Amino acid sequence: SGINAEWSLRPGNYTRFTHCNEKEFLKIVSSTETISDEFLKPAIDDDALLMIDFEELTHDLPLNGFQKPPQNGNTHNEVQSDDRIKLLENKLAQLQSVYLDLLECKESGREIAAPPSDSYFDSYADYSIHSEMLQDTIRTEAYRDYIYSNSELFIGKAVLDVGCGTGILSLFCARAGAGSVVAVDNSRIVDKATSIIRRNNFQHKIRVVEGKVEEAQFEQQFDVLISEWMGYALLFECMLDSVIIARDKYLKPGGLVVPNRASMFVAGMSDSEKYQKRFGLWKNVYGFDMSDIVPDLFKEAVVQEVEAKHVISTACGFKHLDLSVVQVPDLEFSSPFQLQITKSDILTGLVVYFTCFFDGNFQIVLDTSPMLPSTHWTQTALYFQAPVNVSIDDVVEGVVSFKKNVAVKRGYVISIECKVCNGKREVATQISQQYLLN
Repeated sequence: SGINAEWSLRPGNYTRFTHCNEKEFLKIVSSTETISDEFLKPAIDDDALLMIDFEELTHDLPLNGFQKPPQNGNTHNEVQSDDRIKLLENKLAQLQSVYLDLLECKESGREIAAPPSDSYFDSYADYSIHSEMLQDTIRTEAYRDYIYSNSELFIGKAVLDVGCGTGILSLFCARAGAGSVVAVDNSRIVDKATSIIRRNNFQHKIRVVEGKVEEAQFEQQFDVLISEWMGYALLFECMLDSVIIARDKYLKPGGLVVPNRASMFVAGMSDSEKYQKRFGLWKNVYGFDMSDIVPDLFKEAVVQEVEAKHVISTACGFKHLDLSVVQVPDLEFSSPFQLQITKSDILTGLVVYFTCFFDGNFQIVLDTSPMLPSTHWTQTALYFQAPVNVSIDDVVEGVVSFKKNVAVKRGYVISIECKVCNGKREVATQISQQYLLN
């Protein structure tokens, strides 16, 4: 059942070999018997066009049951046949659309490595996400200022942009004098990135590739690998894994990773108002006790803005990453931390944030600390089930662990094991909690 494989092979290979335009393609697409057998041979090894599952596209075509209506004028069968014809026409239009999309990719310079199938990547086709990131001036201008202020690192260089999105980092690099840029993303946003690059006349420098960078096959090596891979609490989304794989496969020895360092920090916080709003309201909801929900809420890592006035301790860096050498297993860890209380208050939890470093003659620091203006990452709050009264010079010490969540792709499980000691180093409270960052 389904469409004969030759039906898809011949037009695809014909398109590759002859470089036909849209009009020429439409003429030959419905008459494959006129295309020579020589076009059964692929024009390109591992051609993504030939990997399209036409069986899947045509799975509901009733070809086996498509029969000539009987001659006795049976109206029911005639209606069925008309419906099948319409279905076949619709499916043919879909298949033609697939080919035309691929022709457009060829003409625009965009390449296709593999069709995206992950809802995570699909989410990045949503313009609102890119709007939020581009309007985060602290984030975007950190990259821009680093590239423009250290242009000697980019002039004439081959650059790989992992997770290019709208192509903004690739455009910065091209404008700074990069010799060539390959921009990779596994989201449909690459269609717009391609047109944006053409609109700004950088198509001669920037080549857009759709697909997972882990699965792409580049013949060249790169001088610079640039990526905005950071997620909430730095590691959420696990995009750094892809950057590491790309670095090891495609970066020249001694090549530059941008940013090249990142650090994670933890501090104590006190925000009784948000604590009450999040957990206290469930005790009485229009006269009903819904507090059964509360235990689950304490298992969530909360992405929110933590104001500087709610930070009541020193900060402690608990994980430092050198992007030139870090490996994927390093992204699961347990690290000690120690905080000194700087304000007598109620310790409602801990706050996690990160800093990225762009080293060069002109260094740039991208900092998501609650003590500084907020970014779209804000901070990650870990609320305690039992808040603790603390005084100046009390000490909070323990271990923070980050483990990938095997149940939720790209998520993390954060664990806190700590104790609160008074000024005499006597243990007043012990805390043990796990949080899901999903």
